Amino acid sequence: MGVMPTTGPTAPHVIDVRPTSPRLSMPAGWLRGLVAGVEAAMISWLTVVVPAVATYVATAAAPALGEASWQAAAGLGTSVWLLGHGGSMRAAGATVSLVPLGITLLSLALVYGAARRMRLTTVGAGAFVPAGFTLTTLVLSAFATVPGARLAALAGVVLVAVGGTALALWRAGAAAPEALNRWRVPSPVTAGLAGGGWALAGLLALATAAAVAAAVAGWDRVLLVQGSFAPDVVSAVVMSLAQLIYVPTAVVWALAWLAGPGFAVGQGTVFSATEVTAAPLPAVPLLGALPSPGTPALPWVVLVPGLVGVVVGVWLHRRRPQESLAGAAGAALTTAAAVALAALVLAAAASGGIGPGRMAEVGPAPAPVAGLLLVEVGAGALLGVLVPHPRTREGLRAAVGRVRADRERTTTGDAPAATGPVPGEPTGTATPPTAHGSAAKPPVNRSAATPGTAHASAATPAAAPEPAEDAGPSPEPGRRPWAPRFPRLGEHDTDGPPSGPASGAWGGPRLSDWPRPQDA
Repeated sequence: MGVMPTTGPTAPHVIDVRPTSPRLSMPAGWLRGLVAGVEAAMISWLTVVVPAVATYVATAAAPALGEASWQAAAGLGTSVWLLGHGGSMRAAGATVSLVPLGITLLSLALVYGAARRMRLTTVGAGAFVPAGFTLTTLVLSAFATVPGARLAALAGVVLVAVGGTALALWRAGAAAPEALNRWRVPSPVTAGLAGGGWALAGLLALATAAAVAAAVAGWDRVLLVQGSFAPDVVSAVVMSLAQLIYVPTAVVWALAWLAGPGFAVGQGTVFSATEVTAAPLPAVPLLGALPSPGTPALPWVVLVPGLVGVVVGVWLHRRRPQESLAGAAGAALTTAAAVALAALVLAAAASGGIGPGRMAEVGPAPAPVAGLLLVEVGAGALLGVLVPHPRTREGLRAAVGRVRADRERTTTGDAPAATGPVPGEPTGTATPPTAHGSAAKPPVNRSAATPGTAHASAATPAAAPEPAEDAGPSPEPGRRPWAPRFPRLGEHDTDGPPSGPASGAWGGPRLSDWPRPQDA
């Protein structure tokens, strides 16, 4: 047999693996987010530019257009689109900076819809929506032919895109970033933010109703100004669309009117519920809905934001209740702060200029509008959330109980103490005097044998005294105890013959009529 070869132990072979640098990976869904931003920006831009080009095509033969081309029309539409995001337009020495909030709302709605349609459920993917919207705006702004502040428009674009994306992610139930999860938001703050959203929605709805009422009241003036231009069909449509994008701006003006400060259309003018100071206005049909100088004052209008605050406060008490009064007050104040902050942004966006000179000041003043809404909505919300709170009811009951106790104590202390009968005044329970003219001594419980005839053999042994019956509640401190008084035995006249009982005296036999033990 051959010998099988053997192998000795060998040392383990170690393979060194070089560490690789971490690769930057894109979040899931980032491409869908980027496409959503680009799509929203393009649709928003085309919504404004296409009507401008269509208007040029319809009026290309008009001599007033001169050598204008469709590219110029597209550039004008791009400038108006940037104006709707916070930019401005400068032409012929005049600057137009009043933002048509209709374009702003259109972009906000398109961003929200695109993000929802792409089903973005993470913050990482949603962050590419504002990036795509901003990059597209940078490219499209090159077509603008009217000079203006484009940096301000880019800032507005970012705010609109971020707001629409955040709203879409919130509706989709996306998880917050880990950095934000470390911070625990108190319950009154979250409840107050929800209440602030409802309060702002209610105020804007009431402002829209007020704007519609003003348009109906001034519809004759609107038609008069519109007819003064003698427009054809195309011109009438263009004028209507140009005013339609400013309708949300007019709603913000109506909100300032409800709050109290009102707004201005030119320097030196005031349009509020308590004062109307007008001046010559530009021939814009939409301005025909403004109140006339002879319009009656409506000072009660400033109560409307307070009523909205009361309703929201009741909603907070029922839907988002807080255990403590401090928590409930914090929720109400957070609601007022949220409304004031939103009103500050809206009033700033709805103010600007529409021409040179005094028309450079148009719209509400942001600070007064926000300050008054803070006070009005805050007071109403505090009233609505604190009055029905259980702690408030408990405190009121305790306070009422203390007041009643103090009143009873005061009444008891002021009442005269019972010091016995007053000489000269008849009393029903006065103790009759004894035979010696002195007052009767306190009653003593005595028991004796029942009296028999005068020749009884012996007296019945005395019985043990019975316990006194309860005479009622114990007297209060400082008052003399009261007890019924009865005449004692032997309080009759011992010198004269027996007679009938005197008024209030003992009606039984006298003590001398009782048999003595030695006579038995």
